[in-house]
Amino acid sequence: MSSEAGIWNQIMGFFGFPGETREEAEDSKHFVLRNREHVHSLGFMTYVLGKYSPVAFEPEKYGVSYYKNPEWDLAMDYYFTLKEGLNIQEALSVFEEFERNHDPKWDLRTCVREYVFLYIEKFGNNKLPQLQMCLDQKKEPHHTSVGMV
Repeated sequence: MSSEAGIWNQIMGFFGFPGETREEAEDSKHFVLRNREHVHSLGFMTYVLGKYSPVAFEPEKYGVSYYKNPEWDLAMDYYFTLKEGLNIQEALSVFEEFERNHDPKWDLRTCVREYVFLYIEKFGNNKLPQLQMCLDQKKEPHHTSVGMV
């Protein structure tokens, strides 16, 4: 309904939350793909155990064990293992498969949501072809002053 009203829909998500099964990860992928006509942009990645997250504060509740390296006092996330669910490699595999098979309309010229919202504010709707990558942009590596990205 929001898409039909001209509202931009962005989905943020991750694969590999503690306890998530392969079936649940597949359900998430299918939901996004089933609703692709109403999803304008998305940001998926693998789960990261943040230093100040509820999971880090109660790891036993989520079946998580993690390692705090004392030499990394400024680290904002931790290496972790799970009692059950997708491990990090399995979650990465699900993510990579999703990336290979996602809808090309989600390949935007910017992945910074604040920039996307500036376009929305300027043009006032959810039809923003100027944000879509051109075919040549998808094939060519991006060059920066420090090398290729």
